[in-house]
Amino acid sequence: MRTRSVRALAAGVVALALALAVVPALHAADKNKRKQLDLTWTAPDFAARGIHGIAMLPPSSYDRNHVAEKLAAGLWGQALGNVNYRWQSPTMVQALMEGPAADSLLQRAEASVLQRGRVDSLLAPGLCATLRTDAVLSLRLDRWEQIEMEYNQAGRPSTTVQVTAALVDAHGHVVWTAAGSETGEGPYHDPNANVLGVTSSDLTNKPLTGQGGAPAFAEVATRLFTRWAPLFPAPPADSAAASH
Repeated sequence: MRTRSVRALAAGVVALALALAVVPALHAADKNKRKQLDLTWTAPDFAARGIHGIAMLPPSSYDRNHVAEKLAAGLWGQALGNVNYRWQSPTMVQALMEGPAADSLLQRAEASVLQRGRVDSLLAPGLCATLRTDAVLSLRLDRWEQIEMEYNQAGRPSTTVQVTAALVDAHGHVVWTAAGSETGEGPYHDPNANVLGVTSSDLTNKPLTGQGGAPAFAEVATRLFTRWAPLFPAPPADSAAASH
């Protein structure tokens, strides 16, 4: 009886050890999956909606970060490449939305994007009519954050980009959405690294160790948009002819 109990205990210890070994691996895999989780949706009847032209509105951010908004617009355009839609860039949209009425419409559209993550269905028809297009695309910058290590901190600096996008047609119907985030990490920062110099700011002196910082926003956002680009719906078969 005693031998059987010892064997049972040993088997239990081995099983527990195996379980504990698997948990970190599963946790790491789950963490990586969450890190690059994108939620995209396309209307099943997208091809039948006859969308030949798309106007991309200026991206919106909660903190009115115009530098980030401009960068995001450019990077999305680069990732999307040469599409066969009649494409209007944010710069073209702003140029066309002249006059008090048009400017007010654009401001209301921005407010709805910040609130809902898309252009309001009641505003989309007016926007499309003013811009003479079939659909409007919006980007909302939900998170645009960079974390750098202090000279006496240990860890990895990081850059995180989180975006919500939506395409709404001239009838106010949502026909495509995407939401996701990407985080990039810099090299490990060692607070005990050799000091190469000293910098003065805010009336304090901080040592410089020459260690790498967080990745650039352009690098991280490009990875996110590159994943999204193949998921953007293709235009109807006759869009190429309609654009010429």
